[in-house]
Amino acid sequence: MQIKIPLSRVLTILIGFPAISYLLSLLLLRREWFDSLGLDFFTLFWMLIGLWYLIQIGITIRVLKASHLDLSAIGYRFNFQRTAWLITGYLILAFALFGFIEFALASANVTEEEINSLSDLSNITPKTTTNRIIFIVVGLVAGISEEFVYRGFAIQSLEGYNINKWIAVIISAIPFVFQHGLKSIDQFWWFFIWGLVLGIIFILTKRKLYINIIIHWLIILSGMLAILQLID
Repeated sequence: MQIKIPLSRVLTILIGFPAISYLLSLLLLRREWFDSLGLDFFTLFWMLIGLWYLIQIGITIRVLKASHLDLSAIGYRFNFQRTAWLITGYLILAFALFGFIEFALASANVTEEEINSLSDLSNITPKTTTNRIIFIVVGLVAGISEEFVYRGFAIQSLEGYNINKWIAVIISAIPFVFQHGLKSIDQFWWFFIWGLVLGIIFILTKRKLYINIIIHWLIILSGMLAILQLID
């Protein structure tokens, strides 16, 4: 299904969303601001990111409605009940993984000093029980938001301007990079390649966006496993 959305709205989402996300990511370089105020950086940062993801979902839905479209136009065809089951499945898997990590850390008697010694692969690695719960919740909305915006909306909207689907996949991967901030060339290629992979999956699965969401969730949840490197 080819959709036609005003170019100004397409650009607002594909340029505006990653631009704001990039600015938010710069807070990762200013952790001392939070520390000086006695605030928990991880909690506040990820709650802010989670809120921004929810806003992105809301804006995307409003833009679609303004063009007399719904989420099925970007490949998401689940009704409320099936969406509830999809989210329930994510939560079951996420908290099973959470339980495994908590048990493994407790059994290995990992100390707080050892956890704090993790390298900054760790800017995103939740180091405490509370942070892991927050990470799970944010991961839920992140997977949905990014697939709605950078696969479903981006690819479908670009094709509406007669852009070849594979070119649309490549173009959509670029704002996806900046959605995560950009602090190094390695980071660029990491997110760009994942953007391409997820875009290709979207096309090859006949634009069944729920498949992308599930895969994206699995990638996010794998970030919690980094802390297990502390276990000998």
